[in-house]
Amino acid sequence: MKHNIIRQLVKRGAELTVVPWDYPFASEMDKYDGLFLSNGPGDPTMCVETIEQLQKVITLPEDQMKPLFGICLGNQLMGLASGGKAVKLPFGNRGQNQPVVNHLTGECYITPQNHGYAIDSNSLTSEWDPLFTNANDGSNEGICHMTRPYFTAQFHPEAACGPTDTEFMFDTFLDACKNKQKTRILFPQRAPAPPRPQVKKVLLLGSGGTSIGQAGEFDYSGGQAIKVSKN
Repeated sequence: MKHNIIRQLVKRGAELTVVPWDYPFASEMDKYDGLFLSNGPGDPTMCVETIEQLQKVITLPEDQMKPLFGICLGNQLMGLASGGKAVKLPFGNRGQNQPVVNHLTGECYITPQNHGYAIDSNSLTSEWDPLFTNANDGSNEGICHMTRPYFTAQFHPEAACGPTDTEFMFDTFLDACKNKQKTRILFPQRAPAPPRPQVKKVLLLGSGGTSIGQAGEFDYSGGQAIKVSKN
């Protein structure tokens, strides 16, 4: 579990109880306002105990259900518990700046990712919808329940290195917990992009002229341009 997940929740005023992956949490849901599923390594199908506990939680009667939010492995476990299937990606999605499309708003977010497995969107039951899709390879990046406050992200909204486009998901989750939300999660539309500046030409001084790994690789041309302008 990434420590920044804990930081993101705590700085928003949440009090957390952290338990092991095989903890019997289904029998204690009455003690909490929501359930968060963290990231983790490896094949999600090996977490049999967690999946069994989740199956009990997501089918609780309406008056007992609580908001659920899963990230990375948490997304895969939610998908498996809901009846979906996990597939191993040919290469995996790893690194920053991966584009992900939100099916509810049509927006595209820039996200950091590190996973080798994904949920097969075509395997989801009629009660679940794909929530996010990777714009590069079309793989699933999150799911949501059609009527209940259950949602997930395959990417990492908490990534300390950024991008931070999707940190708002922690607010969405905690708002649902505070309000004891019983309906499907909806994301507000972000403010529209500012108008493009009316500019015809731009001179861009960028890096270049050196080999990868050399000192000053990224600022070489810019640095030389500044020196010349001073002279």
